[in-house]
Amino acid sequence: MPESWTLQQSDKVALGAGVRSLRLVALAGRVNLIGTDGPATLEVSRISGPPLYVERSDDGALVVRHGEYGKPPQLLRWLLGGGRTEVDLSLALPPDAVLDVKVLSGPVVVSNFHEGVSVKGATGEVTLAGVHGSARVTTVSGAITAEQVTGDLTVKAVSGAITVMAGAGGAIDLTAVSGAISVDLEDPVPSTVKLQCVSGAMTVRLPHDPDMSVDLGTGNGRAVSAFPQVRASGTRGSQKLAGTIGGGRATLVGKTLSGAVTLLRRSADADEDPWDLMFDDVPPDRTPTTPAPQDRATQDRAPQDQIPENQITDAGGTAPDGNGATPDNGENSEDAR
Repeated sequence: MPESWTLQQSDKVALGAGVRSLRLVALAGRVNLIGTDGPATLEVSRISGPPLYVERSDDGALVVRHGEYGKPPQLLRWLLGGGRTEVDLSLALPPDAVLDVKVLSGPVVVSNFHEGVSVKGATGEVTLAGVHGSARVTTVSGAITAEQVTGDLTVKAVSGAITVMAGAGGAIDLTAVSGAISVDLEDPVPSTVKLQCVSGAMTVRLPHDPDMSVDLGTGNGRAVSAFPQVRASGTRGSQKLAGTIGGGRATLVGKTLSGAVTLLRRSADADEDPWDLMFDDVPPDRTPTTPAPQDRATQDRAPQDQIPENQITDAGGTAPDGNGATPDNGENSEDAR
């Protein structure tokens, strides 16, 4: 039979087995959702304002409400500081539960779920970890981090950085008005990766030998590629990275109106630090050195075919060593002055 609880203070409630879905609505606070085997449990560590209402139906649908998210009078009163309406809670649910979460203000963490996840909010960080079903996040202000999300991932943000780590499997669609987008992909790479940004840099790291078609551009910024198959072109203001790596079975497309675009290559060493973004397989030597005069002369006289093939250049034709020397029609650059 249906069950319900009303909580007005910190408490822990056993919700039983068989929870199949969650609809959570809160005005403000901290929300942690964890997928785990065993009976579902709710733990409230802090609450202020109205009571927290919890309802569970016979079919396994769980509803948790604190404040009226969609009612203008209460929302306006909360925005004007007419009363604190906050709750900090943690929910342990079966990993196959479907989640629908709305938190107006406050951080949300979702980890270890295998079915659909939807998170909506206005302000506050959103973190997804180990989500293997489809995931959708919509927010106005706040950083969004997705780690080891293997299903389809859709993120829409107005202001805030978007970071995807160890992305693999499903399609990725990221949109930000103001904020950087960083994506680190693993095998199997998603079939489609789509990035859109108005103001912010875009950085993508691919596996060492992916099968991917690349088309990235910026209206005002620098474009740099660590893959010789992906060439930089354009003027010093508007630049583009385009090319096909391997068989090109997957697609990476992206556009930012203002900000740098960088394509990185994962090291072939499987034991590398997974979050250490590197341009090539050999860590750069950051020890400052001053070559002897005779060395400079030797470098000036070096023929073009002695320039390393894996040297990274941008569309402006600037070599990484900063001496500005580039071969005519370089392998991965175009100088459009």
